[in-house]
Amino acid sequence: MNGITELAKLLKERENGTGYSPMFGTIIELPQVKIRLNEKVILNNSHLKSCINLMMQNEDGDYIHLGKEVALLPFANNQKFLVIGVVQ
Repeated sequence: MNGITELAKLLKERENGTGYSPMFGTIIELPQVKIRLNEKVILNNSHLKSCINLMMQNEDGDYIHLGKEVALLPFANNQKFLVIGVVQ
């Protein structure tokens, strides 16, 4: 392998992978948290960490975030997700 090819290979190995971009899902079940990410993927508590209180209830005891869309940031190679907020 010549020097230029080796240098190109080393640079390729150092390239950053695709960045993490926000994703959106819908809260479909509470208090056992289930968020539908797409038609085939449903996330539960084992996949999630949250910056917001998903369990908030109104005075009637209804979960105020049930059925709402949430913004998610993937981490751990897209195996876990951080809930960063409810989409208005």
